[in-house]
Amino acid sequence: ACPGWWKKSTGKLKAQFWRICIFMLEFQIPKIEDREWAKSILAGAEGMGNEFAFGTLFLWSKAYNCRICRHGEFVFVCYNYGTGEDLYTYPIGKGNLREALEVLRSDAAERGVPFRLWGLSREDCEELEDELPGRFSYEPFRNDFDYIYRSQDLIQLAGRKYHGKRNHLSQFSRNYSWSYEDISPENFEDVRKVAREWARQNGVDESGGLSSENQAIFKALEFFGPLEFSGGLIRVDEKPVAFTIGEEINSCCFVLHFEKALEGYTGLYAVINHEFAARRLEKYEYVNREEDMGVEGLRKAKLSYHPAILQEKYVASPREQT
Repeated sequence: ACPGWWKKSTGKLKAQFWRICIFMLEFQIPKIEDREWAKSILAGAEGMGNEFAFGTLFLWSKAYNCRICRHGEFVFVCYNYGTGEDLYTYPIGKGNLREALEVLRSDAAERGVPFRLWGLSREDCEELEDELPGRFSYEPFRNDFDYIYRSQDLIQLAGRKYHGKRNHLSQFSRNYSWSYEDISPENFEDVRKVAREWARQNGVDESGGLSSENQAIFKALEFFGPLEFSGGLIRVDEKPVAFTIGEEINSCCFVLHFEKALEGYTGLYAVINHEFAARRLEKYEYVNREEDMGVEGLRKAKLSYHPAILQEKYVASPREQT
């Protein structure tokens, strides 16, 4: 319940209160200890975008200068924090949305950065426009759209549209002696080998240290248990050649953070995709395979699995600074 002084306060006094409260917002690099509180809010929001997974925030915090903050029953997220190109994620959680937006707007004003919001769905844009009409312009970012599939489509590969995928699986089994195993501490080093070799095959220069993606993969392995990740590894003639790693967003949706397969094995991507889905994802209605980053080959491959949902992502920018 609201205290009596709050009920009696004028709008001006309330605005002053929020300006004071903004100093209590402390955006920090996500730590593994944050997972317990953040996961409950993220899952409770019932979204299916990859930003609703704690692992996304945790693994990519360095690459995207990601910071998080708790405000009541909301998770606030800011990418490129402190660079002047800051992007706040649309408030994730349940509660007073207008209040949450005002707190974030005040934070942006205090830090002298534009109040821009990222990751809005079409429905979020409509909601934001209802709350703050005429304040924002909206731009879709196609490269950030998430590909979300029905798990049964990935498992069964039924119908004519998946005929080619089924052929890839059959050909792979005829051509190679292969095996599947779940990822565990016993094969972490094999996963690292595949990640390093994939980077070499694809011209990623790691001479000065790990690429940002391999840093994220190795971090995923380091915190595999605490993050409650799961994954699968494929071997051909006992050699590790492909892996996938992901986590539960909520009881309805699982997100795949990484999927890597070495060159020289026709159908290998189809195999790691299908085997992990068939063995570990049947209880979920949807599987999020994340975005294509504008990479033409990756976009073509993800579209070839016929996503049930192409999760739109918009950026809302202020029409004028206030």
